Amino acid sequence: MVAPHAQSILARHQAAFTLVELIVVILLTSILAVSVAPRFFGTKSYEDRKARDELLTALRHTQQMAMTRGGNVQLILTGTGFTVQLSDGTPLRSPEGQIPYQRNFPSSVSVSPATTITYDRLGQPNAGYTISVGSQQIIVEAVTGYAH
Repeated sequence: MVAPHAQSILARHQAAFTLVELIVVILLTSILAVSVAPRFFGTKSYEDRKARDELLTALRHTQQMAMTRGGNVQLILTGTGFTVQLSDGTPLRSPEGQIPYQRNFPSSVSVSPATTITYDRLGQPNAGYTISVGSQQIIVEAVTGYAH
């Protein structure tokens, strides 16, 4: 048996969580799980964002090529991807150096409208556009050609 004096020493030195501490930890864990879990299980918004960024880069690059080449550079946008070429169909080089400059979007990303955007020598598009890329949007200004 343990002596009464030893029992009181053991009781004083035992450490444990209080009920309040346990509730706070459970509450914080629940909040983190609710806010972080959707990011691990749903990638649709990331795919939309990546496709939007690729298309935005292509629009700006197409505009720059039109200004340096004297115009007639077009971006052909389909529901599944895009191609950058001269108006006569000559394929152009991508910023990474690949010919033709062509990209396909992930199958989960829908893009509309399917259209052809032609830039002149001043970098102006043939019209203004609002392009939907999944849940994201890109606006191409009619006068300046600025894409955002």
